[in-house]
Amino acid sequence: MHDLFLQNFLKAFIAIDPISLIPILTIITQGLNTKNTIKLSGFVFLITCSVLTFFSFYGNSFLVFMGISISSFQIIGGFFLLIISYEMVFEKRVKRKTTIANELIDEQELNSLAVFPISIPLVAGPSAITLSVLISKDIDYTMVSFYTQIFPLVLTLFLTSIIIIFSNFFMYLLNKTIMNVLQKLFGLILGALAVEYVIKGWSLIV
Repeated sequence: MHDLFLQNFLKAFIAIDPISLIPILTIITQGLNTKNTIKLSGFVFLITCSVLTFFSFYGNSFLVFMGISISSFQIIGGFFLLIISYEMVFEKRVKRKTTIANELIDEQELNSLAVFPISIPLVAGPSAITLSVLISKDIDYTMVSFYTQIFPLVLTLFLTSIIIIFSNFFMYLLNKTIMNVLQKLFGLILGALAVEYVIKGWSLIV
C-alpha cells in the first residue's frame, strides 16, 4: 500500500513538475506582498485539487459513457505524456509556459491569476489531468484508494502551493543549471512511464 502511494506520488510530482514552474511563479508573484502571495497559493491549491480530484473520481466514468476503453485511453495518454516528456527534456515546456505567463501577468487580477494561467494550464494541465485519470482507473472509494490514488495528487498540489509562496527563495536556492538537470531527469522518467502506459494499454487489447 505504501509502495503504491509512493509510486503515484512520484508520478504526480513528475507530471505536474512544480520545479519547472519556479521561474514562472517568480515572475507572476513579483510585486505581490506576502499576504496576497499566500492568498494566491490557497486559491491555486483549492482550484487544482477540485479539478484533479474530479477527473480522478469521474474521469473513468466519463470514458465509459463515451464508449472509450481504459486501454485505449492508456495508449493515447501514454503517447501524450511522451510528447510532454520530450518537451521537458528539450526545455520546450518551460518556454511555452513562460510565454503564457508573460502574456497574461499584466492583465489579470489576483483571483483571475489563480485560475488562469497558474491553476490551468500551468499546474493542472493536460499531463496532470491525464495522469489523474490513469492512476485512479480502478478506484473503489475506500480509504485505501483515497490514500494510494487521491492523496498523492493532493500532496503534490500542496507542495506546489508551498513552492508558490517561496518561489523567490527556491529560485535563489536552485540555480538555473540545477533546475534544468532536474527537469531533464523528470522528463526521462515521465517518458519511461509513458511507454509503460502504452505497453499496458496494448497488452489489454491484444
